[in-house]
Amino acid sequence: MSQREREISEKIAELDKEKKILEGTKAYYEQNLSYANLEELTGISIREFKRFQSDNEFPYRVGSYNKQAIFEKIQNRTNEIEKEIKRLRESVFGALDQLLFIPSWRRMIDSSFNGFYLNQPVQKIFQDTIIFLPELAMTGFEETTGEPFFLITGLGIYWVKFELGAGSIVTDYRELTGMVLPFDVYHRAQDETEQVLKSEKMRMTEYMTSIPFSLIQEKSTTQMYLRGVISRNIFHPYKESFDQFLVLCKDPNSFNSGEGHKILSGGLTANRSLYGNELLTQKPLGEYSRLTAGIKNTQPKLNKILETLQLDTMSGAFFDKLDKMKSEFSEIGRKYLVDWMPGHIS
Repeated sequence: MSQREREISEKIAELDKEKKILEGTKAYYEQNLSYANLEELTGISIREFKRFQSDNEFPYRVGSYNKQAIFEKIQNRTNEIEKEIKRLRESVFGALDQLLFIPSWRRMIDSSFNGFYLNQPVQKIFQDTIIFLPELAMTGFEETTGEPFFLITGLGIYWVKFELGAGSIVTDYRELTGMVLPFDVYHRAQDETEQVLKSEKMRMTEYMTSIPFSLIQEKSTTQMYLRGVISRNIFHPYKESFDQFLVLCKDPNSFNSGEGHKILSGGLTANRSLYGNELLTQKPLGEYSRLTAGIKNTQPKLNKILETLQLDTMSGAFFDKLDKMKSEFSEIGRKYLVDWMPGHIS
């Protein structure tokens, strides 16, 4: 970490602490807590809370007549802190927020489908992973059933390693600009009861891991622990897929806006009957559209549901953002991952 990055990290830590003190101060007034209760709740010392109240002219106790004004003051400062933290993080990481990793697409959507490749049946799939840099995540509703789904847009890759015949090992991949999942699938993938790692800093379940780039700014003891977990479970065993993703990000012709959106769909409804395990494009894309292992179908039917997915409003500006993310992952994101996991990423 450079001196500048270290200084930014320290500033963010200070702002995070101030935000926690503000949240504690609001709870102190709302719930009529004692300072001891507050210290236990937040981990901030009584002395620091009292000094903060004094420095910012917060009264020892507030009556109903001035409570609203105090809360507005707290909220206004909290909003300022969040904006400043966002600005500082963007000055280091740019458009990069987190890296989303799915070790097995089929396992996540509960599919045993092996599929076909070059008109041959796939005998066995060894890895069917997804690496994704999210740009936007939102919930929508399928228009005929009203069932909820979850859509993530951004920059990604579906990477698969499989066997056609005895000893015939093949790898293949597809660019992705989004994923759509039935809401129950996404909820299960995020479920606290499925967590492999218990940490406030990142989420790792057996189906999905979310790695914020800001981990690089955590204290060294936290980093040492998390980098070991991530290395053993993600970067080392899935190195080939990360290498291919980096190649794509460096390719000036990848994620071409002229080819439109490429959305991997786990289904729009809970029974997975509507676009379940399909790769949806806006137009026929030749080589891209051929069948690959693990995915039932690739078809240019995305235009039928652009409005449902709210993708009809995402055009030039979206792909401009993807170009920026490609560049920043190649130049910035990869550097942090290499620093964290030397020898595991090319």
